[in-house]
Amino acid sequence: MDMVVDELDGGITNVALRGRLDTTGAQTIDMPFSVIAGAKRAVIVDLSEVDFLASLGIRVLLTSAKAVQRKGGKLALVAPEGNVLMVLKTAGMETLIPIFPERTAAIAAVAA
Repeated sequence: MDMVVDELDGGITNVALRGRLDTTGAQTIDMPFSVIAGAKRAVIVDLSEVDFLASLGIRVLLTSAKAVQRKGGKLALVAPEGNVLMVLKTAGMETLIPIFPERTAAIAAVAA
């Protein structure tokens, strides 16, 4: 699991994840992702290159979203596809974390 972090205009942090967000992948990003969630108020998470999502990966996303929300911020998921989108919807994640098909809408949502 690779994680690339970019700072966008307006104080928005873009976190691009690549690979499998399985047990090993979730453990790899858990600490650095938690640090970002603890420090930032506007975060978008690009899932377009994540090809597998396990329950531990969902936990990392959810705990990070809650950390951002506790500070009055917003976290949004961007461009999950195929099985990853299906897993998110089956788990009911769209009721807890907004999911957007493209980056522009996610940026607008966390900037508002």
